[in-house]
Amino acid sequence: MRRTRTKGQRIGIFSVGLLLCGLMGMTGGLLGARLAQRYQPQQIRQEVIPDTSEETPDLSLPEATPRWHNQVMETPQEDLGEETGLLTSQVISIPETVNAETEYILREKDLLNGSEVETSEELPDMYIGMNREQFVAAMESYEAAPPLSEKERGFVSLDVLSFAPSRVVVQMNYRYVQPSKSFYVVAINDLIVVYKEDRETVYQYTNIRLSQLPERLQQEIIGVMYIADEERLYDFLENYTS
Repeated sequence: MRRTRTKGQRIGIFSVGLLLCGLMGMTGGLLGARLAQRYQPQQIRQEVIPDTSEETPDLSLPEATPRWHNQVMETPQEDLGEETGLLTSQVISIPETVNAETEYILREKDLLNGSEVETSEELPDMYIGMNREQFVAAMESYEAAPPLSEKERGFVSLDVLSFAPSRVVVQMNYRYVQPSKSFYVVAINDLIVVYKEDRETVYQYTNIRLSQLPERLQQEIIGVMYIADEERLYDFLENYTS
C-alpha cells in the first residue's frame, strides 16, 4: 500500500509539474509575443529602411544636355538665303512715269488772301517720261531759280500735291504785286530793280545797267532813288530801256 501511494503521489506530482510547465509555457509565449511586438518595428526599420542621406541620387540634368529640339527646328542659313533670293527675284518694282496723256493741273494760290485758281494744261515735253523723284527734283530746280516773269508776278514757292501717270497737280504760291502809289529804284549787281513803296516787294526787274546811266543819275540810284507815282516810273523806264 505504501508503494502504491508513493507511486500515485509521484504521478500526481508529475501531473502538477506538467501542468505548471504548460502554464509557464503559455505565459512565456505571451510574454515573448508582447516583447516581439514591442521590438520588432524598430528592428524592421533598422534593417529594411537604409540610410540614404549620403547616397541620394542626383536627378538634375547634366549641363551639357544637348538641345536636340532646337537643333531639329533650325533651318540652315544657306537654304533661307536661296529661298529669299528666289522670292526677291520674282518681285520687280517698276516706277510710275508720266507721259503725253498725263493731265497737268496748275493751281495758283494767292498767299495774301488765300484764293486759288486752277487750270488744266498739257504736260510740258521736258517732263514726259519722268518718275516721281525726277519730277520733284525738276520742280525744286524751278523753285530755286524761277523765270523773271514769275518773280515779277510775285512767285514765292511751289508744292507737288499729287503725282500719278494719269494726273499731276502742282500748286504755285504767289504774293501778287499790288498797285503802289510810289516806288524806289535801286541797283543790284549793276542792274536796275524797282521796289514798291514798302521797299521789300519787288515791283519790276529791268535790264537797265547802272553803269550806262548818266553819272548824276547813278549817284541818285546808289542812294535809292524815289519816284512819286507810276506815270513818272514809266517815263524813267522808257527813257533808259535799251
